[in-house]
Amino acid sequence: MLVKTKSIRPVDEVDAWCIICMVARPGYRRQGVNRRRLQGAVDYARSLGTPAAEANPVDAEGRMDLTMAFAGTRKLFEQAGFEVIAVSDAQPSRPPRLIMRRVL
Repeated sequence: MLVKTKSIRPVDEVDAWCIICMVARPGYRRQGVNRRRLQGAVDYARSLGTPAAEANPVDAEGRMDLTMAFAGTRKLFEQAGFEVIAVSDAQPSRPPRLIMRRVL
C-alpha cells in the first residue's frame, strides 16, 4: 500500500508490496514481457513472506494512450490472479485507476 499518497489511499491494514510501473520498450511489447516481469515480482514478494501484492492499473476500454499504460492494465493483473478491491481517487479526465490485490 502506498501510505503517503493522497490519490491512492490505503483500503485496509494489509501489509502489501505495491507494483507501480510496468513499462516495456517498443519492440518488446505484446510479447509477454510484462506478464513474466509481473510473475517474477509476485514470486519474489512471496519468497520474502510478503502477505499480498497490490497494483494500481488503469481500467481503459479498448486501446489507450501509452502514457497511461505505464501502470499496467486491469487485464494484465487479472490474468495474474489479482482482484479489484477498490477504485482510487486518481482518475480525473483519465481512465479509472484501480486498486488490485493478490493474496500471497
